[in-house]
Amino acid sequence: MTTPPEPGVPQPCDLLITHGYVLTMDKQRTVYPDGAVAIVGNRIAAVGTTNRIEAEWTSSRKIDAAGGVLHPGFIDGHYHAGLHLSRGSITDNPNPPREEGGAGTGVFTRWMNAVEDEDEYASALMAAAEMARNGFTGFVDAATSYSPDAIVEGAQAVGIRCSVSDCMLWDIVGGEPMAADIPRAPCDAKRAREGLGGQLKRNTDEDGLARGHVALYGCGSASEELMQEAKALADRSGTVFHQHQNLMVADTDYDKTRFGKPALVHFAEKGLIGPNSFFTHMNILEPSEVDAISATGMGLVWHPGNFMYYGISQTGRSRFPGLHKSGTSIAFGTDIAKAWAFGDLGFIAYLVSREWGEYLPSQSILEMFTLGGARALGLSSQLGSIEVGKKADLVVRSNDLPDAQPNVDVVRQLVLVSRTKAVDTVVCNGEMIVRHGRLVKLDEGEIYRLARHSAERVAKRAGIAHRTVWPLVA
Repeated sequence: MTTPPEPGVPQPCDLLITHGYVLTMDKQRTVYPDGAVAIVGNRIAAVGTTNRIEAEWTSSRKIDAAGGVLHPGFIDGHYHAGLHLSRGSITDNPNPPREEGGAGTGVFTRWMNAVEDEDEYASALMAAAEMARNGFTGFVDAATSYSPDAIVEGAQAVGIRCSVSDCMLWDIVGGEPMAADIPRAPCDAKRAREGLGGQLKRNTDEDGLARGHVALYGCGSASEELMQEAKALADRSGTVFHQHQNLMVADTDYDKTRFGKPALVHFAEKGLIGPNSFFTHMNILEPSEVDAISATGMGLVWHPGNFMYYGISQTGRSRFPGLHKSGTSIAFGTDIAKAWAFGDLGFIAYLVSREWGEYLPSQSILEMFTLGGARALGLSSQLGSIEVGKKADLVVRSNDLPDAQPNVDVVRQLVLVSRTKAVDTVVCNGEMIVRHGRLVKLDEGEIYRLARHSAERVAKRAGIAHRTVWPLVA
């Protein structure tokens, strides 16, 4: 047993952050305009006003936030970390001419088939570096990585959290034609069942940065039997169950035909979704499916960028603003950073909601980045808010830039205006991984060099030529 501290004598802590505008994101959404946080090990030991915390805690390591926002680390609920380096090689034109390498899922299939384990590591390392620099302390890998070990290695090198699953588990081609075209992840029931839950072994280390979750690829590529096994395993293991779902009209129609009713209605009736289910995309939803989502308490991962990028918005309104308003837990998932960076989706979501005359408050967007992300990661009891006993994943932002002014509405300024530009310090698991806007543990220049070389190798294998619109003169 430890000796109780003497009254009036400050207790030692490992890190003390003072004079921050603290957005706790606790149940009351408590805000400390001049707040402080004390960290012991990898946990939050105290949070409150700077005057009180400084009187009760002391540390040789202190950060003066100088009035900047201090908030929980953002968490990306769905990211294909092994495909991050396709950005720029694959055209940003959704309907390109043949000479630009092809469009849609076909060009991504070629990229996937050209990726090797060393490329997944370089890709995950670059993605993790970008996330950390932009105020993210964790992500859920999106079930398409051949080598989960490579993803974990890249994330841990930077110092952020990740949750991984085995690669592209599917047993029918169905609504996802790509399932027939990935030799390293064949569409096979035996392989899918053997791989299901293969990464859950990582969950034995409570303080580890890497976790495992249950995931299928989804979008009409899994039989009902495989989904039953996945959901039951997630229930037994106390983890989350992820899959892609209702991305486009085509895969949604396929599921509706095979089940004789909208997919989410069928899933709810069969017990295939529940509070531990987190499905990504969900762009095409009928009213009965919205009801099924609310009734089962499942969570969703939203990518408003893809909703606009692929013209899905032309098929109807996004249901996400209304779902969040009715209490559904929602996280953002950047998927593949094609034409945006980590942290941009909140701004896009705000505009998507306005397209149909709805209003998504900045406070809701911040909830999606933090509380929603923590639940998508399967760690809502440990992350997502600044509370005593939770893990110390925190971000300090600077006010010393024009985009942070005049800052009379702090949350709106953070979410919609300054976004990622103001990130100064990032702490993950009690360890400082970004300071003054730069990575602490790694040489960023070396990461960029590794990323460029990998992107060039994969593009060459995939038969994708790097092109410029304007002439280059040597």
